Amino acid sequence: MEREQVVFVAKLVAYLLMIVGITMLFAVIMYLMTAPENLVVIVWVIVGALMLGIGATGIKYIRKLKLTDPRY
Repeated sequence: MEREQVVFVAKLVAYLLMIVGITMLFAVIMYLMTAPENLVVIVWVIVGALMLGIGATGIKYIRKLKLTDPRY
């Protein structure tokens, strides 16, 4: 694969991780409104925060290393 394709796939994965992380955190909030807290909820929060953090860090480093066209 060419460099542009690799960068495109990396950005796509990073954005998907961020979307899934936000969705998981939102699901935890909705679940906590209806049910008591337990260990599964804590795992959801940790995994959602990790996904969100990894995605945001990936986007940050793609921009910092100037791997994409600056117009985007």
